[in-house]
Amino acid sequence: MRCPNTICLALLMTSNAWSQSADSTGIPMWDSPATRTLADTTRIITLLDSARAWVGQGETERPVHVTAAALELISGIPLPNSAEDWLGIRTMQANKLQGIAHHYAGRYAKALDSFQHMEVAAHAQGRDKDVAAALNYQGYQYRSMVELERARAITLRALRILQGLPEDGNLANTYSGLGAIYFDLARMDSALILQQNAVELNERLGYDYYAALCRMAVAEIHNHNSHFQDAAEEIRLARPAVMEEGSPPDQVIFLYHEARAFMGTQRIKDAEASARQAMDLATEVGNDEYVFRSLELLALVASAQEQFGLAMELQDSARMALVRTLDLAKAQELTEVRLTAEHEREAAQAQLLLNEEKRQKKYMMIGGGLVALIAALLLWSLLAARRNAALLRSKNEEILRAQSRVVEVEKQRENEAVRTRIARDIHDDIGSGLTKITMLGNDAKRRMSDASEELQSSLDRIIGHSREVSAALSDIVWTVDPLHDTSAELVSHARMVTQRLLEDTDLQAELRFTHNDPSHPVSPNTKHHVMMVLKEALNNAMKYAGKSNVVVEFKAGAHRVDLRVSDDGPGFGPVLTGREGNGLRNMRKRAEAIGATLTINASPGKGCTVSLQGALD
Repeated sequence: MRCPNTICLALLMTSNAWSQSADSTGIPMWDSPATRTLADTTRIITLLDSARAWVGQGETERPVHVTAAALELISGIPLPNSAEDWLGIRTMQANKLQGIAHHYAGRYAKALDSFQHMEVAAHAQGRDKDVAAALNYQGYQYRSMVELERARAITLRALRILQGLPEDGNLANTYSGLGAIYFDLARMDSALILQQNAVELNERLGYDYYAALCRMAVAEIHNHNSHFQDAAEEIRLARPAVMEEGSPPDQVIFLYHEARAFMGTQRIKDAEASARQAMDLATEVGNDEYVFRSLELLALVASAQEQFGLAMELQDSARMALVRTLDLAKAQELTEVRLTAEHEREAAQAQLLLNEEKRQKKYMMIGGGLVALIAALLLWSLLAARRNAALLRSKNEEILRAQSRVVEVEKQRENEAVRTRIARDIHDDIGSGLTKITMLGNDAKRRMSDASEELQSSLDRIIGHSREVSAALSDIVWTVDPLHDTSAELVSHARMVTQRLLEDTDLQAELRFTHNDPSHPVSPNTKHHVMMVLKEALNNAMKYAGKSNVVVEFKAGAHRVDLRVSDDGPGFGPVLTGREGNGLRNMRKRAEAIGATLTINASPGKGCTVSLQGALD
């Protein structure tokens, strides 16, 4: 379950600091009869205090309304310069509380918009710590919408800011948030280290409650790795603080992880009780993702109790909740909010350029007036004016070219959005079905311990085929997802596929994967054909090389790709044209499709080497 507990942590850690820095100056009192500032600022403080209390109780609607009212009052107060810091702080606080309420309700695009406004206000005040907090919150929204690379990049920005400041709870919060993202990216070792760092830092700072929330994340990693006893111990240590002091959303997440640990340790009745309590709280909070995870657990409990019909019904209900929380409308809304923020930043940069150009023109006019006073330089002035006209025409042409580039970029973004939706549809519609097949297959296998070896073998084949199809599905989603259109992503995915294919084989593998231009773009067509050549070369080695050594070298970047798969197996003699197998023919066709060169060197007793070299575009 994606854990928003770090949002509560940041709320409680930073809101007190804001209140102290703002309120210690007192509420300003202005003498102008044209203003209503004293009454308005008193009401702003009251509204934000109420919103903070409701968010702490897990409310999702009332905080949105009262923070909107507070922001409207702030925008209508004509304050002197001395009060701008006070206003900026309250603006940050209102947007933060509003964003948290939207997040708890699953309105991730609206939450992202609020946290982007918080970032703008923090920048205006020069408050680096609050800028980092706003970036963290934006990372939570991208993670909730499964845009993991964007979530990782923006959270790393926050971490770099905080590492340059004195150590405090915000740094622990960032460790935890980044650890959650690495969990979703299946980088479990990094995730565990970051979450344990968050626990230790919170305990060192005396934040026992926040340490308990981070222990929940550690338990989630142990559950995922099937270390259920370790997960149960973390849950035991965290339970008193979370269930006594935590908000309903945090309690839902805790109960979910507790139920998973109970299932893993065969405490089925305890798991059912925790899962049902989580379901009740998830329904009360109104977050479909929580409902999905709770229903999924209840389906596993029903299956463990041999109530297979009920398990199927619960699984179908869970899938419907997942569709609701990851529907395309929400994904499109999130994309629109992100693009709006990017356009605003571009517009601000364009305005700076325009101001600079106006300033330069002003200087030119002054210079021209002075030159006009000197009759001896009249001719020179005329020539200079002509040159300036030519420069102006050149600038206009540059502006037109820039506008054309903007149109091209927008078209590219639309294409990326379509590819992203296709990847998500494939993952959600087919992936959930394969997961169900694997789950029920494993469950059936556990309950048929006395069945014949032939039936056990059939179940193993069903489970194995399901996992193979799931892996193939992941490769397809990777190919069409625009987030992976770089040489670094190509090298990373090639390493993962190679490790997966060579796992549990008799081959002794040496892997050499490098890239020297990580951000270089790679087209989906090139990605697909390169990966298919790699898979075919590895399949040939696994089929014919026997218990031999295999070396896989993969280099990408600087506009080229260089793939080499070598083994010291039995090899084979020359293959006549027209008598090649399907695998060799397919590899040659794929090399031709991307303008690359495929070379196969093999001889009896001396192994085989498959090489692919070509342009990377």
